[in-house]
Amino acid sequence: MTALAKNAPRTRVGFGQRFRDPVAAATRIFAGSMVALNAAGNAIRAAPTATRIRGVALEEADNTTGAIGDRSVDIERGPFLVANDTTNPVTRAHIGANVYVVDDNTVGSSATGTIVAGKCLDVTPEGVTVEIL
Repeated sequence: MTALAKNAPRTRVGFGQRFRDPVAAATRIFAGSMVALNAAGNAIRAAPTATRIRGVALEEADNTTGAIGDRSVDIERGPFLVANDTTNPVTRAHIGANVYVVDDNTVGSSATGTIVAGKCLDVTPEGVTVEIL
């Protein structure tokens, strides 16, 4: 491709915040679950062994008896309130720093064996507000 030499309208795709991904085989993703992608690019529940974070599931997607892509899941990126890990908790000192996936509902401050969930925006008694990018 070459650089533009004239105006070229762009198609905005969901403001870059919503996506629809095929769900991995034998996988059930709950509404509100942090969603990650496996090495093949299929949606799974976020886990320390995932390849990369994708967003939060807007609805349940049950593909427990299906093959790859038999079901899809709508996910959204942005700021979400999630649970704080009790073993390696996120504190107010982590605001602005990366926080890490513990499971599909929890983030922690430790990077050992896990993937980045996003940036910590706030820490309250209710949990951690994470900007999932």
